[in-house]
Amino acid sequence: MKVGVYIDGYNLYYGGRGACGRSTHGWRWLDLWGLARDLVAEHSHWDDAEIGRVIYCTARISGASNPTGQREQDVYLRALEHSRSASTVSYGNYVTRVATAPLATAGRNGKPVISRPQ
Repeated sequence: MKVGVYIDGYNLYYGGRGACGRSTHGWRWLDLWGLARDLVAEHSHWDDAEIGRVIYCTARISGASNPTGQREQDVYLRALEHSRSASTVSYGNYVTRVATAPLATAGRNGKPVISRPQ
């Protein structure tokens, strides 16, 4: 059975950078096909699974607010393309605003009480 693997590029990139260190050379050259194959083999119960596609999901960083981040992302995306480490790079929208939402806490009677962040 062929399976598609979707990779959250933001979490993979920043997780790898955090684990290996920002200045560590070579960590960006992770073999995404190999990673997907190993994870499916070790952590699934699919004996006949074969990786059919690896889709790297990301969003472009704005150079207006983060020129260094945009340059680093360009280098990484070119490396992915050059190494053919992903079948497809799928782009979404990068949102720079801070999100806020109501917070629900348990009231005295156990029912939720809604409060807003300040």
